[in-house]
Amino acid sequence: MSNSTGGSAERRALEILRALILTPSAPHDDKKPIIEKAIGPLEGSGFECEIVGEDRSPALIAHRGEGGILLSGHLDTVPLGDGWKTEQGELRGPSLYGRGAADMKGGCAAMLMAAERSAEADVPISIAFTTDEETGMRGAEHLAKHRAVKGAAAIVVCEPTSMKVGVREKGLLQIRITATGRSAHAAMPREGENAVHKMLSALEKIRPMTGLPDDPMADMTMSVSVMRGGEKVNVIPDSCVAEIDIRTPPDVQPDAALATVRGRLAGTDLDLQVINQLSPIVLPEDSPLMRKVSALQPGIGRMDIAYATELVKFSALKVDMLAIGPGDPKCAHRTDERIEVREVAEAADLYSRLCAAP
Repeated sequence: MSNSTGGSAERRALEILRALILTPSAPHDDKKPIIEKAIGPLEGSGFECEIVGEDRSPALIAHRGEGGILLSGHLDTVPLGDGWKTEQGELRGPSLYGRGAADMKGGCAAMLMAAERSAEADVPISIAFTTDEETGMRGAEHLAKHRAVKGAAAIVVCEPTSMKVGVREKGLLQIRITATGRSAHAAMPREGENAVHKMLSALEKIRPMTGLPDDPMADMTMSVSVMRGGEKVNVIPDSCVAEIDIRTPPDVQPDAALATVRGRLAGTDLDLQVINQLSPIVLPEDSPLMRKVSALQPGIGRMDIAYATELVKFSALKVDMLAIGPGDPKCAHRTDERIEVREVAEAADLYSRLCAAP
């Protein structure tokens, strides 16, 4: 295993990224330590920093100068999970491993590097970090009201896109279905009503919606991601809950998917609640920001984003924006998540050049 990476930029990328990865920021972790990891280098570079939003999931807005580009990212991650074969912050060859390496502490490290370089060059720039992107994006809603965000020349969301430009993003619908039954001794099931059986019957009605399309961007995807029911093997369960994640193509609103689910479950006595709903995003492909990126990086690729980003929370501002960041999206939320350190350094270089471009 190698413990070094070439070039001063890559060494700095490794230093920042490893510090972020070694600071846990999953939903149940205290988010203040990860925010402090970002504030330190920003204040050291002369940024004015302000915490906004909720105490449990604070958001950070930092700016130096007025009217520059805003780089946006989230410092929170999904839970660590089990089955890892690598240590958190472990470097193997060109890649650093750890929860959030790709989604999206790699992008956040590149943002911090770009902030340092922009400060040295006296280029105006704003940096925005949230800590609840994986759980509701309330932080981005608070940030969207801040003057530094509303006054930004453009917004770049630094989510993992393998350094391709993303201008189309799927919609999101997350729902919770609850089946209610009646408990009884498992030896006498006729005396009860099994809520798990009711849920399984309901899920069978929507099974046709859970296919695996060849092109997830072109078609809707639906995954039953959480199921909870029963407390003891010899008791008929009186409650069962399923949480379902649905992603809609850019030309399909989540309301349409919700109507389809409701139609398939018509006639049942299940309770259905919407947990989260985000509209799809379609941005202009010939915007000034897009042209500027293309000029700085000739031949840069484009990609459709199959996952939700905080672009949707900034869309009402009518500011020129797009998504581009280091890391392979397919590595996100997986065991042994990783990112190439070189790509983080390259992203920082592009961000700093983009902020300085006229």
